[in-house]
Amino acid sequence: MIKPWFKLYLILMLVLVSSLQVQAATVQIPEWCSLAASLAAPPELGRPVALKVTLHSLIGSLNGAKVRLILPESWKGEPETATINEVKEGASGEAAFTVTPNSYLNQGSIVAEVVLAAPKADLIAKIQRDFADNAVEMAAAVNAWPTETKLYADVAFALFADESFYPLSGDMWLSYDDSLAPTGGYRGPVFFEDTLISAHQAQTDVEMFDKLQGYLNSDPGFAGKLAESGIDIEKKRLDQLNGLYVLAVKAWQSKNHADAAGFIEQLEKQLDAQKPAGFENLKIATLNLKGLVFWSQGQKRVAEEALKKAFYTNRKHSLQRYVLRNIGLLMLANGDRATALQMFNLALPFKHGFTLLVKETELLKKN
Repeated sequence: MIKPWFKLYLILMLVLVSSLQVQAATVQIPEWCSLAASLAAPPELGRPVALKVTLHSLIGSLNGAKVRLILPESWKGEPETATINEVKEGASGEAAFTVTPNSYLNQGSIVAEVVLAAPKADLIAKIQRDFADNAVEMAAAVNAWPTETKLYADVAFALFADESFYPLSGDMWLSYDDSLAPTGGYRGPVFFEDTLISAHQAQTDVEMFDKLQGYLNSDPGFAGKLAESGIDIEKKRLDQLNGLYVLAVKAWQSKNHADAAGFIEQLEKQLDAQKPAGFENLKIATLNLKGLVFWSQGQKRVAEEALKKAFYTNRKHSLQRYVLRNIGLLMLANGDRATALQMFNLALPFKHGFTLLVKETELLKKN
């Protein structure tokens, strides 16, 4: 009969052996180069844009790296291939391309592929100097590599008929109220809509934080207990703010303007109590929505005041391209074409590739 202490000894030995095997299996070859690709500007349909591929050597010299682009269907790239002749250790080499977008994509990517020979001798010398304990195993792995290695770098973007985006970020408003589109405009005013949060989830987030706030107010030590439990109060607060915004949007889209205004009022009070940093996007989106609620009710003067307040929140914020366009559309709806054109022109420098705004500006100039 095997004694309990011997069973425990066997288990400990197995665990030790397994951990050593995992450690050996996870020994990584040191990084010997890096690859990056970047566009010079946001992609626009039918307009060539420069793309740069950068190869940086960390160990040894890299010679004759062959570069090609893997593009979305119907897009064109020139040249088809390029060569980065020599990149010495610590230096970088570049390959330049011109890419012409010929189709819209809600979400796409350009992939840069580089084929090159790894500097095996220099890499193995580095391994022998710095990784003596695993040098034999690591050197064998490097020697087993194929003659040529392939590296990839990805450039993500979105190209819409209305506006292009690069790099992809949260700085994207893609919803329009075309019921408010004035004569002479292609589309109605734009607003931010969080499509990932349902009305039910938003309501739950708001109600849960209201209860949480009650506990925080009644027990000064409750916040510390939550922190010890790993609960992030600020994350819960942000969920509540986002929830109020979602509920305001849903109410407005249902033409329930009174409820929309109520949610916006609650949200503004909460935002005013917060530090400006980190909430600017939501504050601008809220004031913009407030203006659209008034506009939907026919209160254009009050709508203009709300939109202007959104603009003066931070006149240099990139989201102001949307607010200025909305003010311009409101002016156009009021028959003030000169001010509308002025607002459009102010919005244009905020974003290259604002295709819709460019078209509307040109249309306004012609008419």
